Amino acid sequence: MTTTGRALTEPLRSVTYIFGGLILALAATTGITAIAGAGTIVGLGRGPVCVTQPDTGYSGGTWTAHLGIAAQPGASITINGTLRACTLHPSLPQRLLSSLTGWPAVLAWAAVLFLLWRLVRAAISTGPFTVPVATGLRRLGWFIVLGSLAAASAHGAATDALLNTLLRAHNGFGDAVPRVADVLPVPLLAGATLLTFARIIRAGAAMDEEIQATV
Repeated sequence: MTTTGRALTEPLRSVTYIFGGLILALAATTGITAIAGAGTIVGLGRGPVCVTQPDTGYSGGTWTAHLGIAAQPGASITINGTLRACTLHPSLPQRLLSSLTGWPAVLAWAAVLFLLWRLVRAAISTGPFTVPVATGLRRLGWFIVLGSLAAASAHGAATDALLNTLLRAHNGFGDAVPRVADVLPVPLLAGATLLTFARIIRAGAAMDEEIQATV
């Protein structure tokens, strides 16, 4: 069963291990960079902190007037840009908020890889069409849906709070939090697919147990 399970779980098993290694390497590199002072992670580091206001573009006459430029007759000017604020001497709360703008997504990916690793292990040890595999699929499906929304909301809230520490004009809470319609379509489709397959595998496992009991 172990050999068969390993063959059936390829290439998911190899891809999970590769991405898991990349996540660990990223965490190690970020930690070393922060301690050296060139980055920031959980309040560590001595470098500057910057944040870009998401989903906001500034264009048109507002900026052309400040730049002192105008279009020739028959021409038009388009200036598209985003607001980016930085501080060379960030406080500890600002460093923590900067870390929170990036790490929720990384942690969500790490959790997905961990659940995939458990799913692969269950398929190798018990077989692909068993209750443990169905349970692993169900957990993974729900986490993809809820974890994606939680990570995006945490990123948006931290970005919003950090902008408020760097700008005089108050950025209303929730402005940087992404809309559900912008976050959920792909995770919802992937999660629904996994939950459906979990039900199919669980039903197949129950039918197999009934057949074995009858024989």
